[in-house]
Order: sequence, then structure tokens, then C-alpha cells
Amino acid sequence: MADEATFIAAQSLQRRSLLRLAVSGGTLATLGTLANAQSGSPKLGGTLVIGADADPIGLDPVTLTAYSSYDFTALLYSGLFRWNADMKVELDLAAGYIAPNDSTYIIRLRQGVKFHNGQDFTAEDVKYTFDRILDPATASPSATLFSGIKAVTVIDPFTVKFELKAPSATFLSYLATNPNGVIVPRGVADLKTKPVGTGPFVFESYEPNQQFTLKANRNYYEDKQPYLGTVVFKFFKDQASISSALRSKAIDMTWFKDPKVSAQIVKSSPDLVSAPGKTSRTFPVWMSMKAKPFNDVRVRRALSLATDRKACLQTVLGGSGKVGAMVPESQVGGYDGVGPMPYYKTDVPAAKKLLAEAGYPNGIDLGDYIVVAANALDVQCAQVLQQQWAAAGIKVNIKPMETAPLIGLWLKGDFGLLSIALSWSPDPDAIVSRLLSTGSQGKGIGMADAPLDKLIEDARAILDNTKRAAAYQQIQKHIADQAYILQIYQYPLRWEAWRKYVKGYVPLAANIRTFVRTTWVDK
Repeated sequence: MADEATFIAAQSLQRRSLLRLAVSGGTLATLGTLANAQSGSPKLGGTLVIGADADPIGLDPVTLTAYSSYDFTALLYSGLFRWNADMKVELDLAAGYIAPNDSTYIIRLRQGVKFHNGQDFTAEDVKYTFDRILDPATASPSATLFSGIKAVTVIDPFTVKFELKAPSATFLSYLATNPNGVIVPRGVADLKTKPVGTGPFVFESYEPNQQFTLKANRNYYEDKQPYLGTVVFKFFKDQASISSALRSKAIDMTWFKDPKVSAQIVKSSPDLVSAPGKTSRTFPVWMSMKAKPFNDVRVRRALSLATDRKACLQTVLGGSGKVGAMVPESQVGGYDGVGPMPYYKTDVPAAKKLLAEAGYPNGIDLGDYIVVAANALDVQCAQVLQQQWAAAGIKVNIKPMETAPLIGLWLKGDFGLLSIALSWSPDPDAIVSRLLSTGSQGKGIGMADAPLDKLIEDARAILDNTKRAAAYQQIQKHIADQAYILQIYQYPLRWEAWRKYVKGYVPLAANIRTFVRTTWVDK
């Protein structure tokens, strides 16, 4: 067994570990910030009712692709590390770790932790989870994020070693992120519909389009948490229904996609606490470059030149955001919304000229433009783009689609034009890696850009924060120059709101309700 005296606790870190955490977006910390945010003594028991805007699409964290599932996996499962209230990385199922060199992590695990089915949590579960993620047969969306893992070795029942192919500034951030880094139990099938984790809440029941119920995990490793006895998610299909439920107190907590709706209801309801999110969502137009016409950079650049991003931002969001690029401003190297980007300045005559050079002097019909039907803001932006592109002789047919089938098409590249927004990511690498020629999604949309691949892979190994920022700015300019994706704007993913009797809750920049575990109801 490894010597426990060599393992680092949250209060005593090697300088190398501190540096790596700092450049990946955080430092190891305790829950001091959270404690300061709470008022009064927590009350055990009670029910919290949350108004949700979408059902989960699967509950197996290894295979998840939909953001709508993250709220649920965040309460059902735990990882080795997690993000705290200040979005800094802290220990979770890990009791401590050492990094003997820049590409090796030896992690000591908490003992006495059990999965919801009573199974003991051990190092074998950690190895099983990452073997499953990296198995091509699993087709895990997290495989690209963890592709730098060379080996995962069980040293003893409560010690596991990760060996990386090269130093990585992203590794701990990914381990801390739900669902990417959470641990699943060996030998348990059908996690997609019957989730089993080590998290603060246990799956109770799910009625599609109605509600999802969780019960407190009274074997959770953190003393007295969770405080709530029950958490109920009630599903609503539109913002108006959510607003009505919040006003009538049918729900205790919710969030809004539209900043205008959020501002209106909070202004009219003084007993609400409101927390606007951090800029983390970008609205992109994806193109599949496997075939004509999107395999021609002139067509893609024409689309970019025909786009008035500032007009989209003003019309759809009322200016509550900024012009976007591949990486939002909240990330290392994120776009500030005003800097020069190739083919960003609206120029309809230049767009027409490029189309003519590509063989479309009379304009072009690009067919279906697929968007998420359930997101009114996305549909509205698509309509604005449709009108803008028409001025350059570019025709599209807007096709709203349910989220699950849309994601399937997106991941396989089975589309021409498609918009599905990107939510918060633990590191800019998670965003740009979608365009790797060697990744499953990059292959799906026809990416074949070796210089871009090298830029992305090199950026992963940069530990200096300033140099990383410069690398991601270069990557974004390359993407904009080739117009692989048209990024329109960036803005907060959600605007959260809850009743004042809901205590101990802390909203995260990730807009995932992890801190329901520390919430209680005082009414």
C-alpha cells in the first residue's frame, strides 16, 4: 500500500500541483466561500422543487452528450475532484494526490464510500470508468478529452495511478468536471435509465415530460449532507410556463434562457434571489465539410461575410452579451468580443464575389438549417441569419428539431448547416478539440487540417497561462479564417432565480446545480 504520509491533502500542495491547477482554471480549496454564503443553521429534511426546461437525455455519464442531463448527473454521481463555489478545483472522492513528475498523478481515494447499490467504491471502479471512456466501442464523448492518458493502474484498493502521454494543463480540470470525470461502478448495466453513483442524491423515479425525483443519500460521505430529503425537478416546455410556476410558488427555483424574461420576473417579484450567469455559452453555426458546398472555403467565408453578428446580438438578446468566437471570454484565451477576426466584418458584396468564384454567381440554396426547436432564442437567431444571408443570395430552410435527434446528427456530421450552442466547458481545449481531425466529431464533419491539429495538441501541454492564452487566440483566428464554424455571439447560459427561503444554494459559472447538496429550505 502506498504511504499515506506522502499524499497531499487540500491544505498542503506541492508547488508543481499548485501551478498546474492555476493554469487550468483553479486552485485546490475548501468550502469556506460556501460557508460564508450561507445564513443560519441548515435544516434537515424538506423538499426542493426545481422548474426545469428540459428532460435528461440519458443518465450514463460516460456516454452523455446532452447538457440537459448534467443537473441530474451532478447530484447522482461524484468524481475524484470537483469545482467549488469559486470555480476552483478541490478534492471529492480523492483524499489527496502527488505528482512525482509533470505527466504522472498518484491519487489516494477516500475509504468507506459506497455506491447507491451498496457496492464499495475502490480504485478498480476508477480504472473501469476510464477504461470504458477510452474504449472506442463505448463511443464516449469524453474520450477526446482524456486521449492524453497512457495508462491507469491500480496500485492498491485505494490508490490509483494515472500516466499521461505528455504534460497536460487540462487533466485535473477534466477530472473535476461532471459528467466527464465522474466515477461509475463496475458490473452495473443500464446506467442510462437506472443511474447508480456515489453522489449526494439517489435516483427515485422519472416520468418523462412530467418530473424527476431524487431522494437524499444518507450514506453520502460528507457529514450531514445533503440537507434536503427530496429534490423534485418539474419539466416545463417554455419560459412562460416556468415564469407562471415561479410566480405561483409551484416551484422554488428555476433558471431562464432569455435575459429579458429573467429581468422582468425578478423585477416584479421582490422575494426572489436572482443570479445572472457568467458568459459561457456561444451560438455557433456548424457546417459539415464532407461534401459540397461546405468543403469549399469560399462558400464558408461567404457565409461569414454575409453575417452581421452585432445585429444578431442586439435583435435576439437586446445586447446582453458580446460577439462570439470559438472560446468565450470567461475562458483562458477567450475572445473579448471586439478584437479583429478574419471574415467577421459584414461585407455582402465580398460574400457575393466569393460565391461567384466558387461557381455560384446567381446565389446558392444551402438546404435545411437545423436548429433546436425547444430554444426560442436559437430559433430567433436562425431567422435573423436567414434574412441576412438572403441579401447575399444565400437561401436556407430553417428546420427546428427536437434535441435528442439533433444531437445525433451533429455528432455524426449528418447535416449541412446546424446550430447547437456550446455551454460552459472546463477548459478551452474541450471546445476546440471538437475540430480535431483525429477526433470522432472532427472526422464526422470532415475536418482535415493538420496544422490546426498541431496547434490544439501543443496548447494542451502549455503550463504558462499567458502562453496558453496566446495559443488559443491563434487557434480561434485560424478557425475563423477557414470559417469551419460561424460563431455569432456569446452570453450567459442561464439566469438563475430562487425564493428567499431557499438557503445555502450557490450558483456556478457552469450553470449546473451541484450545490443543491448544500441547500436547505427555511419556510
